[in-house]
Amino acid sequence: MNTEESQITGTEIAYYFICARKLWFYTHNIECEQESDAVRMGKHIHETSYKRKNKEIGVDGVIKIDWIDHDEKVVHEVKKSASMEEAHQWQLKYYMWYLEQKGMDIADESSAKQYSDRPEKRGYIGELNYPKLRQTKQIILSQQDSQTLTQKIIPNIQKIKNREQPPKTVEWDICKHCSYNELCYS
Repeated sequence: MNTEESQITGTEIAYYFICARKLWFYTHNIECEQESDAVRMGKHIHETSYKRKNKEIGVDGVIKIDWIDHDEKVVHEVKKSASMEEAHQWQLKYYMWYLEQKGMDIADESSAKQYSDRPEKRGYIGELNYPKLRQTKQIILSQQDSQTLTQKIIPNIQKIKNREQPPKTVEWDICKHCSYNELCYS
């Protein structure tokens, strides 16, 4: 893993899929989310769900994994809603990719399917947890996902971070509820 790859956080991966402008603001220490009710609600759900789990596992001061179940070999990520599911999936795939770079055995598609009920025979898989919705979604890191991360997503995030100015404003439905809305549209 090179230095640029090791400095990407899970939040940056998620923001890349949500909004390049939000990603740029965040990486330039312009944070508006402290005042966001949605963020406060997400933190509350995170803190009050799965209380027995050892949460917030920091790795290298770069990523924070919600929790890892070593018996079942599952890397967990807890989210408030599934409205940004693509961003959530890639954030979790990035965590698994990052852990794989550190030497953790991550299941490929074949072993995850073949040994779905026998974790001792396969590597780690991912699971998105939506406690409010009482839903979970299994996530597998494929070889194609790893290539997409290293060849497209991470380099594009670096390009956005290195820009002198933020990307142009793009108005989407999600903008109304974004904590950066006033910054983008005032």
